[in-house]
Amino acid sequence: MRIDNALHNVCSTLIVYVVKTVLQFAVRMIFVQTLAIEYLGINGLFSNILDVLCLSELGIGPAIIYSLYRPLSIHDIEAVKSLMRLFKKTYRIIGVIILVAGIAVTPWLDFFIKERPSIPHLEWIYLLFVLDTGISYFYSYKRNLLLADQKQFVSNFYQGIFQIGLGLAQIMFLLLTHSYWSFIILKVLATFSENFMVARKTDKLYPLLYESNVQPLVGEVKKTIVKNVKALVLHKVGGIAVFSTSNIIISKFVGLTAVGLYSNYYLIINSIQGISGQIFSALTASVGNLVSLETAEKKVDIFKKLNFLTAWLAFYICIGLYVMLNPLIDLWLGHHFIFTNDILFIMVLNFYITFMRKPVQTFKDALGLFWNDRYKPLAETIINLTSGIILVQYLGIVGALLAMTISSVLAPCWVEPYVVMRYGIKYPLQKYFAWYGIFGGITLIVGCSIQYAYNVLFQQTTLFSFIIGIILCTLANIVWIAIFYRTAEFKYFVILVKERFFNYYH
Repeated sequence: MRIDNALHNVCSTLIVYVVKTVLQFAVRMIFVQTLAIEYLGINGLFSNILDVLCLSELGIGPAIIYSLYRPLSIHDIEAVKSLMRLFKKTYRIIGVIILVAGIAVTPWLDFFIKERPSIPHLEWIYLLFVLDTGISYFYSYKRNLLLADQKQFVSNFYQGIFQIGLGLAQIMFLLLTHSYWSFIILKVLATFSENFMVARKTDKLYPLLYESNVQPLVGEVKKTIVKNVKALVLHKVGGIAVFSTSNIIISKFVGLTAVGLYSNYYLIINSIQGISGQIFSALTASVGNLVSLETAEKKVDIFKKLNFLTAWLAFYICIGLYVMLNPLIDLWLGHHFIFTNDILFIMVLNFYITFMRKPVQTFKDALGLFWNDRYKPLAETIINLTSGIILVQYLGIVGALLAMTISSVLAPCWVEPYVVMRYGIKYPLQKYFAWYGIFGGITLIVGCSIQYAYNVLFQQTTLFSFIIGIILCTLANIVWIAIFYRTAEFKYFVILVKERFFNYYH
C-alpha cells in the first residue's frame, strides 16, 4: 500500500508538472513577445521578495505535518483533529501577517531596484503579488493533510485543472491586451480558486474537520511541535537566504534586465525543481509512515535505494541542462537571451548540489530531525549573503550564483547527512560521501564530454541539432547502466519496473 500510494502520488505529480511546464513555456514565449523585458525582471524580483516575507510561516507546516504521520498511520482520529485545529488557527494568522508585512514593504520597493523601470503603477502590481501569496495560507493547511496522508494526487488533480486554465487564459489575454495587469490578475484568481476547491474536497474526504468535540493537544505533543518550530525558523531563514535572494541581489547590483534574463533560466530549472520537490514531498509521507513502523535495517535499505535513484536522476537531468539549456533558450526566445557558459555551469552545479540533498532532506523531515541542525542555516545565511554581496560587485551574475555554491558546500552538504546518519538511520557517513563522490565525478565527466561533442557537431542551434542533443543526453544513461547494473539498488528498480509493467498489462 505504501509503495502504491507513493507511485500514485509521483505519477500524478509528473503529469501535472509536465503539462504545467509546457504551458509556462508557452506563456513565457508570449510574454517576451508582448511585454518589455523589465516585466520579466519585476516578476522574478517581486516573487522573491514575497518568498522572504513568507518567513512568517516559521516552519509550522512541516512541524505539524511530521506530527500527523504517526496518528494517521495508526488511525488516531482525536490526535489528527487536535493537530488540524492548531494548523487552522496558525495558518490563518500567518496569512494575515504576510498581507500586513507585504503591504508595509511597498514604500521601500525602490531600494531593491538599481534603476526604477518605466513601468506605471509598480506598487499596485506588487500588492497583487502580496495578495496572491497571502490568500493561499487561509486554505493550505487542508492541502497539507492530504500530503501527510499520502493523498497528494487529490491536490494534483485540482492543481492540474487550474494551472491549465490559467496558462491558456494568460496566453489569450496577453495576445489580446498586451497588458501585464491581465497576466497577474488571472494568477490571483487561479490561486484563490485552486485553494478553495482543494479545501472543499478535503472537507468531503475528512468529515472529522467539521467535528466540534476537539480536545486540546497533550503536553508532550505540543512541546515537540514548539521545539521543531523553533528549529524550523532557522531552516526557513537559511532556505530563503540561499534560494530566494539571488534575484534581489542581482536586481540591486546588476539591474532588472539581468534579472529578466536569469528568470528565463530559473523558470526551466525551477520547473524541474518543482517536479522533483513535489515527488520527494509525496515520498516524504510514505517515508514518514515507514519510519514509524519499520526496522532500522529497512530504513537504511530504503535510504540507499532512494539515494541511488536520486543520483541517477541528477546525472540525467544535469547532463541535459548543461548540454541543452542554452540551445533551448535559443530556440524558445532567441540568441540574445542566452547566458555565457560559465554562468550556465554554475547554475547546473547548484542544481546538482540541491538535487542530491533531497534523499537526506526527505529522511530528515520524515524523522523529525529539525532540532539537531538548527544552527546550520545561520551559517549558510551569513556565508551566502556576505559572499553574494561581495562577489556580485566583481563578477556580476556569476558572483551571485557562486555564493550559493559556496554556502551550500560549506554548510548543508555535510551537516544534513551527518545529522541523518547519526541520529536517524545509522548509515556510515564515509560511505555516503564516497558514493556522492563517485556519482558526482561520473556526472561531471560524462556531461562535459557530451557538451564538447555537441559543440563540435553543431555550431548553430536548429530543431534538428536540438533533437540530436536530446538523444545524446538520453544515451548517456548507457554509461550509468554499464557502471551500476550489478548493484543491489539497480537490480531492485529493474525488478520493481518489471513487476509494475507486468501487473499493468495482466
